Amino acid sequence: MQPRAESASGRAPLLTLSNASGTWGIPSAAVASVEQPSSVLASSTLSLLDLLGVALPSAAAEPARVLVLQVGDERLPLLVHGTLTLVETTAGDLLPLPAALQSLTPLVSHLAVVDGKPALFVVSPERLLQAARGAHPLSPSHDSARGSSC
Repeated sequence: MQPRAESASGRAPLLTLSNASGTWGIPSAAVASVEQPSSVLASSTLSLLDLLGVALPSAAAEPARVLVLQVGDERLPLLVHGTLTLVETTAGDLLPLPAALQSLTPLVSHLAVVDGKPALFVVSPERLLQAARGAHPLSPSHDSARGSSC
């Protein structure tokens, strides 16, 4: 696979999702599109927060969208709630999680440092795809948060 321009320059932009449950990042290179959910699409699409095992408070009125990830040759639509923002980071600002923490949060691959401070967890698109299939997450060496997909 040919390295993308972002990795060659050391850039690692993240699409962040902020809501009442916290802030999460996804490598923007894996985002194919962001769409308004139709009632049929929203009811048949997996929720990102459900996959992460995070509850969104029912009182929170967060806007809903369908985030479509491109993972290899596959597309993965995910229902997301909250505010979407693009954050510019570098590969050096993405810190791998220690093994003990990674075992507790298997879909999270890195901690992103923004403005010199730990700011948000980065979710692995590859691990999300595996979780959506009902399989075990891929090993950290296959993540796109660092490397050829960022």
